[in-house]
Amino acid sequence: MLYAFYLIMSRLTAATQFALAIRHSLKSTSQISSTAYSPIIRYTFRMEPRTVNWLFVDLNSYFASIEAELRPELRGQPIGIVPVADVETTVCIAASYQAKKYGVKTDTAVHDAKMLCPHILLVEARPRHYVEYHHRIIAAIERCIPVHTVMSCDEFACQLLGREREIQRATSIAYAIKQELRTVGITLRCSIGLAPNRLLAKIAGDMDKPDGLMIFERRNLPQALYCLKLDDIPGIGSRMEERVRGAGVSTMKELCALPRDKMHGIWGSVWGDRLWHWFRGDDFLEPEPRKLQTLSRQHILPPRCRPRDVARGVALKLLHSTARRMRREQLWAGGVAVQISYYNGKPYEAGIRIAPCCDTLTLQEHFLILWNRSPMHDDLASLAVMLTHLDTEPTADLFVPDSTPETAQAKQRVISAVDAMNARYGLNTVFLGSIHDARKEAPTRIPFGPPPPLEEFDDTADNVRRPPTRYTLTPEQLGRRRGKAG
Repeated sequence: MLYAFYLIMSRLTAATQFALAIRHSLKSTSQISSTAYSPIIRYTFRMEPRTVNWLFVDLNSYFASIEAELRPELRGQPIGIVPVADVETTVCIAASYQAKKYGVKTDTAVHDAKMLCPHILLVEARPRHYVEYHHRIIAAIERCIPVHTVMSCDEFACQLLGREREIQRATSIAYAIKQELRTVGITLRCSIGLAPNRLLAKIAGDMDKPDGLMIFERRNLPQALYCLKLDDIPGIGSRMEERVRGAGVSTMKELCALPRDKMHGIWGSVWGDRLWHWFRGDDFLEPEPRKLQTLSRQHILPPRCRPRDVARGVALKLLHSTARRMRREQLWAGGVAVQISYYNGKPYEAGIRIAPCCDTLTLQEHFLILWNRSPMHDDLASLAVMLTHLDTEPTADLFVPDSTPETAQAKQRVISAVDAMNARYGLNTVFLGSIHDARKEAPTRIPFGPPPPLEEFDDTADNVRRPPTRYTLTPEQLGRRRGKAG
């Protein structure tokens, strides 16, 4: 009996001390009035709203869905999108979900895809259509919420602000986006991830495909990640996974349990620290990427382009398009490199440092030096052309006379005039004679990251130029066209 009385009194004393501590804290910060000092202290507990900071939209089987939208006979069929038609040595760059059920996925070789799914329909990619729909999709998403970052042709990150961050409101926005996509195309579906930061929002979107919605809340992190595999995390490829496993980590639970300094050691950089924070729901973006150091284009050669003399023209066209993109980024090249693979022979790689320049004529001269040193084979498989050591235009020295040769200045003026005419009348309306026989080869493709501008797909050699659509016109141009129509 005495023990019970003692236990009750000790708990009351503890409660009294806790109340006095709170009262003292509030008094010291002047957050309560004098009337609050009474023997009875009332506490009001308000549940904080459940929030997320990012919404990530990931289009499902994007290229295959666009082809099914444009060709109704393909709907419901197993589709494999290939860069070049009628070539057994290429790979599928995308697949419909009907094909994925048979094990066909991105980077599956064509002959393997046919073995996995004998009735698969192989469709040659039409990048211009994918970029056109890309802009329509952005417009549809922005009718619901602004797009913060275009991650790629089919991925978009949206930052939630204010009341948008509340789970209920964010979920409503996600379903509104799904509904808006139906107005762009009836075959379009997307998975959406909601999470405290952009990386986790992307991971959440990948977890529920197709047409899913997944939410990560900070209170459930990092435990919610334990069901993932290591290679489900963006940035953990095959080599990085080997390093992680070499450190004695084989599951996400083990990875999340590591201290921050250990993750830093595995990655060998601050990226390990960032992942440690992101896994726990911290919200910050990585610093702006460094300026481009290298630009490249590569192409798998179809049979008609494998002879050396034909492949030379294709390689020059790759060089010209890469140089055009470099000028669009307002950069200059300090080096040129080439990679050539053969069906029967060792690959050839070579590079050369050059004085900074941006005109195609000079770059072509240096490239041909490298090309002429390559093996004299006629079984070329693929080409890659790179402009390296990129930097901004060299700054002129006010106290030193301009030493740029007259011929170099003339070349720059010629290329500037060519770029201006092509911008007005269509890509490759004016071109260098060295690519005349290869004008229809190596068409513009969609790279990783944001897609190139639509103008890059309007090559006059393809005879696919069409009048501008309402998706490519500015509001001022639309107004002028409507005025003329009236």
